[in-house]
Amino acid sequence: MATWFSYEYSTDIAATRHFYGELVGLEQVWDTADDIAFVHDCVQLTFHRVDSVEQPDDWAHQPGWADGQLPDAPATRPVRSVSIALPPAAFRDAVARLRAAGVKTLRPEPFWVGYWSFVVQDPNRLTVELTDPNSPPP
Repeated sequence: MATWFSYEYSTDIAATRHFYGELVGLEQVWDTADDIAFVHDCVQLTFHRVDSVEQPDDWAHQPGWADGQLPDAPATRPVRSVSIALPPAAFRDAVARLRAAGVKTLRPEPFWVGYWSFVVQDPNRLTVELTDPNSPPP
């Protein structure tokens, strides 16, 4: 199996560790003072500590929203984002943990756009779409 790597930046490694590890539930595979990495299936998501990084106040463009699947989609702009597909139970657990932690959400509940979607912002305001592509529609 091939591994695909994504490299991002964080101004707060501890907050990033908590968000992606404890709240989203990804497996942590690397942790130093300046870098942290998580693996999910064949993807490794790595964050390097920096003193500053662009932190947009609005949401990143997500392709499904532009196709009319989310009629009341918010205004978006071309900034970084990630989408993480989770099995149904892991998706429900992550949604519950993120909501309990008070993380900024696009909508308070998961919504259907051809799959279940729950969109949040990470500690650096990166748009993160958690998805459950396996559960049936409402």
